[in-house]
Amino acid sequence: MESPQESIISTASHLFEQFGIRSVSIDNVCTELRISKKTFYTYFPQKEDLVDAVLTLQRNVNFEKYGRLFKNKNAIDSLILIIKEIRRDGEHGSQSMCYDIEKYYPKIHEKFEIQKREGIRAGFEMNLKQGIQEGFYREDLDIELISFFHSIQIKNTFELMSQDSKKYTKKRLIDFFIDLMIHLIANEKGLKYMEENYNKSE
Repeated sequence: MESPQESIISTASHLFEQFGIRSVSIDNVCTELRISKKTFYTYFPQKEDLVDAVLTLQRNVNFEKYGRLFKNKNAIDSLILIIKEIRRDGEHGSQSMCYDIEKYYPKIHEKFEIQKREGIRAGFEMNLKQGIQEGFYREDLDIELISFFHSIQIKNTFELMSQDSKKYTKKRLIDFFIDLMIHLIANEKGLKYMEENYNKSE
C-alpha cells in the first residue's frame, strides 16, 4: 500500500505526463487525491520539490526496467536492447512535460540530465567489461573514454539526425547506431555473433 507521499508522487507523475507540469497545479493534485493543501505541504513545501520527486520516481522505474532487460543476457544482446529502450523511452515520454522541465525548472533539468548521462555511462562501462569477459569485445578498449563517448552520442545522434530535413526513419537510426557501436567495440567473435543472432534481438 502506498504511503501518502508516494500517492502524491505517483498521482502527480500521471498528471504531469498527461497535461504537462505547467498546466497541473497543486490544487489539481490535491483535488485528484482528495487531500488538503496542508497535507500536501507537509510532504512538499513547494512544487519544485514535487517535480524533483516525480523525476526521481521515473528514473528509478527506468533503472529497474533496464535491470530486468539485462538479466540473463550476454553483453551484445543487452547493448542492443538498451539502445532501443532508451530511444523508445524518448519517443513515449511526454513532450510537454519535458518542455516544461527544461523551460521552467532549469536547475532540476540540469540535475537529471547529468544523472541520466552518468547512468548511461556507468551502465555502458558494465556492458563493456561483461563483453570483454565473455570474449565478444576487444580487450584493448579504453572503457572510460568509450563509455563517455557513448553517453553523449546516444542522445545527440538521435536528436540531431531525427531533426534533419531528410527525416530518417527511427528504425534506420537505431540500426545505424547499433552497427556503429558494435563495429567500434566488438572483436571477430562478437561480429560473428551479431551476424548470426541479430534477428533475435529485434
